[in-house]
Amino acid sequence: MKVAAVLRQVPDVVEELVIGADGRSLSEADLMYVTNEADEHALEQALILKGRDGAHVVAISSGGDEARAALASAVAKGADEAYFAPVPFASRADNHHLAATLASVMKGAGYDLILTGVWASDQLDAGLGGLLAAELGLPYVGGLTSVSAPAESAKATVRKEFPGGRLGVMEVDLPAVLGIQSAENPPRYVPVSKVMQAKRSLQAQTIPPAASHEARVHLRKLTKPEAATRAEMISGSPEEVADRLVRILRERGVA
Repeated sequence: MKVAAVLRQVPDVVEELVIGADGRSLSEADLMYVTNEADEHALEQALILKGRDGAHVVAISSGGDEARAALASAVAKGADEAYFAPVPFASRADNHHLAATLASVMKGAGYDLILTGVWASDQLDAGLGGLLAAELGLPYVGGLTSVSAPAESAKATVRKEFPGGRLGVMEVDLPAVLGIQSAENPPRYVPVSKVMQAKRSLQAQTIPPAASHEARVHLRKLTKPEAATRAEMISGSPEEVADRLVRILRERGVA
């Protein structure tokens, strides 16, 4: 069984996000990237399938040069192959573009399963999994928390979470695209030394860009959140703080 796991690179929101001079994009020079959290779970689920069902795992990372570090980490964790999908900076959050890029090389590649995170923190349009499935003409199920695909089976058994704590168990014909919400286990840790070793020996193949794709989502303007009423910090003894709180509640008619 051949399984692909897509690893998108997204802005690290722990860092300060700076709006570019055009007012419609983030400043590329000020961005730090990390692998999309849900895609980390997609890779983990693929590695679980490798350990349990003998799957051959292909990691595909998209973005700029920072994506190569994600591929080294994936190989260090156990991925068998690595592919790099270069995506222009202006199209990083455009899943239509990425789906077209990936589909152009995935057709006929013999993947039984293609796993993506069910969401990305910077996506501007629909989820990648459904768009990729449409491009490839394959079935898609998203929001999954478990995948089982025995080597000799033509179907995968998946578990999907529904609101209210309900769990659905479904069979999906292979090949298929699956959107992973969370893997059966947390994403595994790999030592930095092992990642650096993989980085030195990594020979990731490059996926040709989708030349004919046009963006379907256009950002008109980016703005920072507007500051609203700020919190009032109350200091003093417990009695003074309690008295101040009571007066505030009475002034606002809630006490």
